[in-house]
Amino acid sequence: MTNFHQARDAADTLIDQLQAFTANPRYLPRFFDTFFGLRTALGSARERFVGSHGTEDGDRPLFATVFDRCGQATKMGVVLVPDDAAVSRYATTVQRAIAAMDGPGVTSARPALRGALRLRAPSTRGALAGTRSSPVAEPYYTSLVKLFPVEAVTLYPLAIGIAAGHAVLRLILIAVIILFIMALRWFATQDEEGGSGDILAIVVSVVSFVLYAASLGGFGYLPGGPEQTGQFFAFITVMWVALIPFTVRRARR
Repeated sequence: MTNFHQARDAADTLIDQLQAFTANPRYLPRFFDTFFGLRTALGSARERFVGSHGTEDGDRPLFATVFDRCGQATKMGVVLVPDDAAVSRYATTVQRAIAAMDGPGVTSARPALRGALRLRAPSTRGALAGTRSSPVAEPYYTSLVKLFPVEAVTLYPLAIGIAAGHAVLRLILIAVIILFIMALRWFATQDEEGGSGDILAIVVSVVSFVLYAASLGGFGYLPGGPEQTGQFFAFITVMWVALIPFTVRRARR
């Protein structure tokens, strides 16, 4: 039966594969954001998995599931060709690996959406009460994946297919996706008890999506054509999504 170390190593192998895809020019700029988002989500899930497990007692079935899901993803990645359908299937398989690492029975009684994407700042309530030390801030990977609108990246290729080269319709669908991001993240960035959403985090997610869409020519092309447009906005997008979590996390302290 698979043990914890084998399951952890399988997750590391999958992260390495995603890292290689991110660095491979065959996948730039069209699929960069998809692989980047998957890598950060997988890294966050791996940290939670390692932090929650480590002993084999009663966890062997979970370790076997993680090992199996990660193995399926890496095998699919070996034969992956850069087209929308193949990347979509691969992304689904990686998400199954992430779900396996989260493990059964870890969900709480709170609503699944509300608070799911809210950035967690360090709390001092425990320290003030003298009962326990103050918890550290959530990992950088976690903040990054919460700020990047993976749901919009999934919808955008569908919108392009529907628009079928019609510029006005494409812009309308982009606007619809932006509204969807705002509505979804308004609830997902609320406190578990309710209240208002995190406006700053919502704005960051919308800007991230706009940069992503621009890199794929969603708003037209620069004088140098699609290649220059893709490279220029992909560069800005990478810098934006990599650095903005530090700014937002600092603002939450």
